[in-house]
Amino acid sequence: MITLSGISKHYPTKTLFSDLSLRISLRERMALVGPNGAGKSSLMRILAGVLEPDDGVVSMPPGYRVGYLPQEVVIEGEITSVGCVMSGDAELMGLEEEMRLLEKKLEAGETRVLNRYGEVQARFALLGGFEQETTARKVLAGLGFDQARMNARVSDLSGGWRMRVALARTLVTNPDLLLLDEPTNHLDIPSIEWLEAFLLDYPGAVLLISHDRSFMNGVVGGVIELSGGKATVFTGNYDAYLAEKERRALALDAAIARQEEEIAKTQEFIDRFRSKATKATQVQSRIKALEKIERLEKDATEKTVRFTFPAPVRSGEIVATFSEIEKSYDGRMIVHPFDWVVRRGMKVALIGPNGAGKSTLLKIMAGTVVPDAGTYRTGTGVTTAYYSQHQLEILDPSHTVLASMESVAPDSESQTRIRGLLGAFLFRHEEVFKKVGVLSGGEKSRLALARLLLAPANLLLLDEPTNHLDLPSREALVTALEAYRGTLVFITHDRYVIEKIATDIIEVLPGSIRLFMNHRFETYRAKRDGVLNASTPVPQGIGKTSASPSGNPVVEEEDPGLIEKRLSWVEKEVLELEEEVKRLTEVSSGSGADARRASSKLSVARRKLSDRTAEWERLGSLLERSVQRPS
Repeated sequence: MITLSGISKHYPTKTLFSDLSLRISLRERMALVGPNGAGKSSLMRILAGVLEPDDGVVSMPPGYRVGYLPQEVVIEGEITSVGCVMSGDAELMGLEEEMRLLEKKLEAGETRVLNRYGEVQARFALLGGFEQETTARKVLAGLGFDQARMNARVSDLSGGWRMRVALARTLVTNPDLLLLDEPTNHLDIPSIEWLEAFLLDYPGAVLLISHDRSFMNGVVGGVIELSGGKATVFTGNYDAYLAEKERRALALDAAIARQEEEIAKTQEFIDRFRSKATKATQVQSRIKALEKIERLEKDATEKTVRFTFPAPVRSGEIVATFSEIEKSYDGRMIVHPFDWVVRRGMKVALIGPNGAGKSTLLKIMAGTVVPDAGTYRTGTGVTTAYYSQHQLEILDPSHTVLASMESVAPDSESQTRIRGLLGAFLFRHEEVFKKVGVLSGGEKSRLALARLLLAPANLLLLDEPTNHLDLPSREALVTALEAYRGTLVFITHDRYVIEKIATDIIEVLPGSIRLFMNHRFETYRAKRDGVLNASTPVPQGIGKTSASPSGNPVVEEEDPGLIEKRLSWVEKEVLELEEEVKRLTEVSSGSGADARRASSKLSVARRKLSDRTAEWERLGSLLERSVQRPS
């Protein structure tokens, strides 16, 4: 058991928490949530031992090993990626160095060190020292590294890849407690899914901070809410936490209403009989009772972003057309020959690993990149707005928030509307005069989105709009995009956003682009897992794409025999997953570490079952149509 007793942390202008106490079980998987500024990262740093509390004690079992990944890590030097990952375990490095020294002494005939050498070697083996490089390469591969990047110098990698190295270095140390502050930052969807599976099988405790709702749902079995200097523990994943929080809020509202009704009745009695001598004793008794009542109060509500995209002018049916588009950089083809017709009302997610060409496709649509071959044309009445992945870098740090908005506002735009937009994005009163250069990443992201709303557009291109946004701001963005009446093409690694928004999926892989029109994310994922998993004996021909005479991509009709084989395989997996869900449900209803682990795995199993069931139903319908189609 990890115990925090009476923890306090004060800063000159703010107290983060005072007399905070908390317990974390040794095999628990928990998410740490709360409003910005609540002290989540500070509490994690205290647990990691890199920040001292002003008061209180942190207690852990003797010899307990803690691994900590902060939000920002500086990794430099000429060491390779795999070498850097291997260097993360200080104990292993020390043991290896001692083994080398002892081996030299043994070679010199100093047999007295033989017992110590055996002890060191045994400890080295227990910690996985002899498999250290294999483990490092395996983890790096899971995080998207090919052999070239594994062997490349860290100094030659971009910031995003360096953060992946830092994450890998933390994971391979195999600590008893993993502290992960925003671990999915800089990860693409395949890497996030790999990390999710890794953490589910991890034998130690995990405490993480994340703004990725799907990731938390898939990993954690409990949530610690840090708010107002207090820590409240909830059982279940993030969705369960939200549901329980809503239930408690409704219960509190009802309790407040009952209390107010009781107070009103008591006050009415006091006012009515105050002047009657025969009721004096009863009146005084009620006055004293009223004074002793501890008034219930609603929890302070956090300010949240609220906005809608302005209603755009209706475009033509065909919004844009790709015709044999190609694009290369430094001799390497990024966008392979590609045809596609974008139709009005589509909400398309571009999905794939980093570096495969998603942003390049979006830049071609935005007109900031010219293709090497082929053409891209917009349709009648199309107006385009583009939010780039590096949107924050183009903000002038010397501008105030208000001046930044005014610099992109049409001349006819009123101060009232500009101030109203800024208020919707939580820039209110004197905050509009803050310099852009002092804003946090989340504040800059909100400002960049506010600037995007100044001019209505019926084709919206968004490249990683959720970066730096907290969970409430992401929810607000999802709500706005759901209501948006134009055409949307977007890139994000937040699966929850994709699940809620995307009506169509384009999968961009190195060397290929696959179209999944009229596919929600769940259906796409079921098809992807069946097609792209090399270990699965899936018949060829599923999910290919071609172009109709209009140029719009369509899914080819598969051979009935192939569909039947695929249907049989999926049906078998559905039955297996149903048994797994049943087993995990029974185990999770108990108590102890096994129940908590089962609870963490249950949401993932249910999601897989839902995906496979949807795929089973789709294949059944497709088989029926294929059989009925005249030959």
